[in-house]
Amino acid sequence: MNNIKIFLLLLFTLYAGTIFAIEVETVGEAVITNDDKESAKAAALSRAKWTAVETVSPAKIKIDTILNNAELADEAVKTELSATIKSYTILEEKIKDNKYIIKIKANVIPEKIDNIITGLSSDTSICVMIAGSMPKSDGLTFDQPFSSAVINQLEEKGFNVDLVDYSLITANSFNNAFTNTTNKNIEKLIKNKFCRNILLGKLSIIDMGNNVGYGTVSFKLVSGEFNWKLIEKQNNKINILKSGFFSGRSQGATLNNAAANIYKSMANNTAVKLVSQVSEKVLGDNYKSIRIVLAGSNTSLDDLSGLKEDLKNIPFVLQVKEQDDSSLIVDYPDKSYYLAIFLERDNKYKVTKLSDNELIIRK
Repeated sequence: MNNIKIFLLLLFTLYAGTIFAIEVETVGEAVITNDDKESAKAAALSRAKWTAVETVSPAKIKIDTILNNAELADEAVKTELSATIKSYTILEEKIKDNKYIIKIKANVIPEKIDNIITGLSSDTSICVMIAGSMPKSDGLTFDQPFSSAVINQLEEKGFNVDLVDYSLITANSFNNAFTNTTNKNIEKLIKNKFCRNILLGKLSIIDMGNNVGYGTVSFKLVSGEFNWKLIEKQNNKINILKSGFFSGRSQGATLNNAAANIYKSMANNTAVKLVSQVSEKVLGDNYKSIRIVLAGSNTSLDDLSGLKEDLKNIPFVLQVKEQDDSSLIVDYPDKSYYLAIFLERDNKYKVTKLSDNELIIRK
């Protein structure tokens, strides 16, 4: 009798400890670069594994979180998915249209996926309050091109932007919160909205006087000074994750024209840099963006399209999109210096200016 009890207890223990897997068939593919089929195969296999996890999981893990580098991608899979994919077999592999394509059958353990989702996902809720000002004025405006550009780019990055009622924000309450960033002062701005992340920014426009142009034409010259803070609000506690400063200059026929040009300039140039630093801090290195400007009087749309294709063939580049007729925005999870090296490698481009979030190049 005791032996039967022991047997049943052992059987129950083994059953309780059994890990059930779901069998799925998925396909992964990768572009073959420089005839390197082995690297393309490794990248395709990594993508097939990630797709297997996405298929079983109720949540979606964006595939572009995996670097376009075969060795690193495979290492990421080994690290993150070793406990999730119990086993897999390759059903088919082929090369078509310069792509390596792999079909696999994978046994995925659903119970383990939650750990990956927790590790890869972040709370992307964010409140954005970027205030602009005019010279010799104490008033603030939130409805301007720079603020709109930042919000649009944050949404493109996957942030859930919770729109604040700017009409309820006074200049005093904003300035107090920006200067003395406490939970009480922040609450006065967001009015109990749930935002894990809060982006505060203040663009001050300073009258620099007249700038005499050609002949008797005179322009108003202004300077834009933008200070910002990225804040994490959790359990009634405030933590400043990152802060920074950007500046710029512009001119116009009148003071208002010059100020309007500053907002447009910041929307085109500074918004990318700001959103890149915010995304990198909240979402991780893979969400860092670099603005690439193709300079030169003879630059054409064909040149920009060629640059776009060249960037797609550079390791680590995750996404390339056009910003305007002469610039692209690149998601690149490493230093801009390394991207510059790749661009200059074949003497096709010359980097003329380099910063953390921007490259200016010529053909």
